[in-house]
Amino acid sequence: MIDSGVSAAVAGLLACDPDVADAVDLAVMSRRSASLRAFADYVDVRINRRSNELAVQGAADSGAHVLLDEGRLTGRDALATGGRDRVCTEMPAFDDALATGACTSGHLDALANLTKDLTDEERRDLSLVVDDLVANAADQPVALFDKTTKAAIDKIRATHRPNSDADELDRQRAASKIKRWTDRDTGIKHTLISLDPLRDASLHAVIDAHLSKLRQDPANKLRSFDELRIQAVMAAVSAGQSAHRIPEVIMHVDHQSACHGRHDDTLCETIDGQPIPVSTMQRLCCEAIITAVIVNPDGTVDQLCEELRTANRAQRRQLAAMYSTCAHPDCQVAFSNCRIHHIIWWTKGGKTVLANLLPLCETHHHQVHEGGWNLTIDKHRVVSWYRPDNTLWQTDDGPNRKPRHRRPRARPPDPLREPPPEPTTLFARTA
Repeated sequence: MIDSGVSAAVAGLLACDPDVADAVDLAVMSRRSASLRAFADYVDVRINRRSNELAVQGAADSGAHVLLDEGRLTGRDALATGGRDRVCTEMPAFDDALATGACTSGHLDALANLTKDLTDEERRDLSLVVDDLVANAADQPVALFDKTTKAAIDKIRATHRPNSDADELDRQRAASKIKRWTDRDTGIKHTLISLDPLRDASLHAVIDAHLSKLRQDPANKLRSFDELRIQAVMAAVSAGQSAHRIPEVIMHVDHQSACHGRHDDTLCETIDGQPIPVSTMQRLCCEAIITAVIVNPDGTVDQLCEELRTANRAQRRQLAAMYSTCAHPDCQVAFSNCRIHHIIWWTKGGKTVLANLLPLCETHHHQVHEGGWNLTIDKHRVVSWYRPDNTLWQTDDGPNRKPRHRRPRARPPDPLREPPPEPTTLFARTA
């Protein structure tokens, strides 16, 4: 095995005493220690790789077992080493970078997590920018490397899977869950809520609003932060029981993404930096207060303006007089449970005027924004629905509060309400 500066690092550490070192010496020692850790992780990767090769031949245990039994690693660390091995095998440049201390195991862990679900075509595209990834790993801390690498991978995914960001949010929503259990030793009740980034932001926006009020109350001056936070959660639950409230969710998005969609430098995330699909942001902004922030070249902000793009009370009353339910021809969701959708999207220049507004339930609002469906409306409010491939699906009879005499039509059923017969995929985006 090549000595990639390990001997010099060991000699340097042996020659220093941390107890009497000054700040400069401690910084040098810390860098040397980091290079040794990286080298040790590199050796574990090589051990894992060779052990797995021998295990196939029946001549050794698997790499994970060797690292667990002989290397005295935890199960989590042994599993992480397997992920690092995969990254280094697919991108050998990271093998060398880890050996020389140019990157850390944390960088490889981030890369392993971000690439585990890539297709073969996406992996090939990623291999074309591996030199940039290695350079970023050498210059960036793990958290920043994770963010920049995710942006690069999202760009690749968008090429092969245009709806990948929305699909990821749907996957996160499907994986969301609540678990409740009791600690047998203490009797404490535990509630674990796992949420997608959007609903998590919505939940904590309400909790943080209650927490802010509690912290401003002089009577709570001596109460701990944890105690106040628990009370804020309970207050949020109580408020939800007593009144219907729309939580405020703050999202940061650049103007180009908001108006024209994702691009190379897209910014679309919650206030805490969690990425959100641009299509989802555009859907949510059908009813939102838009604050335009002018950011200076040095990153400072000194100007903002606010515009309400939500339908006003009069417009909602006018729409309610025309629509008793969602405007989708086969939907019975009540008007009061609908969003007011801009037919020509506000981000594309559409105005918040009655002629451009239509009530849509969450399902069909999602279908238009994330699903790629398009709508047009004429002066009689007759709406035409177009599939993602721009073929006409149906033209309705106008506002649905009046008696409706449907024209006979032969068309597939709505799979958001009932499964279509095979091989029809009415609401799937076509390639």
